[in-house]
Amino acid sequence: MRKRHLTALALIALLAALPLLAQSEKIDFDAIARIKAEGMQRSQVMELNSWLSDVYAPRVTGSPTYDKAAKWAMDKMREWGLVNVRTEGWTDQRGFDRGWTNDKFYMQAVSPERFPIPGTPTAWTPGTNGLVSGEVVLVTGATAEALAPFKGTLKGKWIMTQAAPDVPAMWQAPSTRYTADELAALEGPQPAPEFGVTPPGQRAAAAQAPQPPPQPGAPAGGRGGQGGNLRNDFLRAEGVLGVISTAPRGHGIYTVGGTRTNDPATTLPAIVIAAEQYGRIARTLAKKIPVTIEADIRNTYHPKPQVYNIVGEIPGTDKADEVVLIGAHFDTWHAGTGAADDGNGSAAMMEAMRILMATGVKLRRTVRVGLWGAEEQGLIGSYEYVSVHFVNRPVPASGAPGAGGPPAAAGQRGAGGAGAPQAPLELKPEHAKFSVYFNIDNGTGAIRGIYTQGNEAIVPVFRQWIEPFRSLGMTTVTTRNTGGTDHQSFDRVGVPAFQFIQDDIEYDTVTHHTNMDTYERLQPRDNIQMATIVAGFAYLAANRDELLPRKPLSAAGQGGRGRGGQ
Repeated sequence: MRKRHLTALALIALLAALPLLAQSEKIDFDAIARIKAEGMQRSQVMELNSWLSDVYAPRVTGSPTYDKAAKWAMDKMREWGLVNVRTEGWTDQRGFDRGWTNDKFYMQAVSPERFPIPGTPTAWTPGTNGLVSGEVVLVTGATAEALAPFKGTLKGKWIMTQAAPDVPAMWQAPSTRYTADELAALEGPQPAPEFGVTPPGQRAAAAQAPQPPPQPGAPAGGRGGQGGNLRNDFLRAEGVLGVISTAPRGHGIYTVGGTRTNDPATTLPAIVIAAEQYGRIARTLAKKIPVTIEADIRNTYHPKPQVYNIVGEIPGTDKADEVVLIGAHFDTWHAGTGAADDGNGSAAMMEAMRILMATGVKLRRTVRVGLWGAEEQGLIGSYEYVSVHFVNRPVPASGAPGAGGPPAAAGQRGAGGAGAPQAPLELKPEHAKFSVYFNIDNGTGAIRGIYTQGNEAIVPVFRQWIEPFRSLGMTTVTTRNTGGTDHQSFDRVGVPAFQFIQDDIEYDTVTHHTNMDTYERLQPRDNIQMATIVAGFAYLAANRDELLPRKPLSAAGQGGRGRGGQ
């Protein structure tokens, strides 16, 4: 009896395994070896990174530097032999009525002692209109009652809008890689939350994690709604020189952001500085000793800039009307040069296309690269691409839920899922011909695996695909979600779209939206590895007999928060 029972179980197991055996992936290991050799031994990715990080940076959407960088990128793609290289303009300006650049920054305390104040203006705020000098006043209140005592006293003053923050030491190493146990936990079931316990595969938030700087005229910690607007209006009416903010990062690191819809006529100059200088000034003021700051800040507005994405492609053969897409966001913030966010993603995607061209591997489907604008304002560029190519639907207002997902605040990774698809989705013909989108936007860290966004059907495919790259450190396939970047724009309309699992390195602790996001923070070997793996995955997707399996449309767009879908 027991023997018959075991035999029946074995038969059931065999029958269950047959579909997987029948779906075994065809992998041309010779072609993969050529891709790996070209990518790992003759990489140009760090040279591409240098052009994007040292020469054509920062790239705030709508700025002249974004345009210069786009021309350079397109010229480079054409040099490699890509075709249909072009810009794709958006359906409207999406709130980018003006571009913005910071063209000069000088700030220094001149009394009671002289010391330099490194800092960066908040995007889309005005400059000082020449050299100005004034005392500093701490104004933390935002209600009419709290502001009343300052009436008539603030003309020509600099305003600090928050108390000096406490700055924690770096108790934990700021740079980390996934451990084998953490990667294994990602492949397991997602644990239910338990009070005070960090789930396996997810790291606790670092004490030095970035915080968004206050927006102009807002209380510390955010815009502050009506109170922030009230204070902004009050300070403008008083004739202040500008507002100065910080965050409890310390160690000379600060984050920046900005609001593209700021009206220059009603916006105050706003500067973010490091906590060390901010704290020194605040503590001096607490001793009843005046502090005077002089500054010369020149910010330039560029009316009605062109707003667009950049695309190029390698045409396929017998399945040329079907598309494999790889991409990253081309725009950056401006305190650093955007090397890790997301210059290295853009460079890796360009390098992946170069690898495919240099090796001459056969591609049945067309492989296209997309470099997106305005990811930092809410995934706008990738959402525009999806709206043009895949679906007909009412276009939400920029920054609204549904416009590619809520924008990530400065210094905040994985701002949330893009939400469920709008219903009904009117699909365009390209939707049925689209195979997959692969995205990179989590810093310089090596690829360790891939999130499948709950797409159970694709797991056995990816498990076979990663085998040729296991020696490069890619080992993990997880059904969990990750959020906060451009793959969500595609996922939410029901096409396969994926972000790779990457080592953090210093992304959350040092580089994300900060003044430290520069070429020096990149890890060359990691960038070489990521470009090679992307090229390999694009090749495998392009040559598969069938399109990659999709989730049911009703299940699309369920992106999570941050690492591991939390």
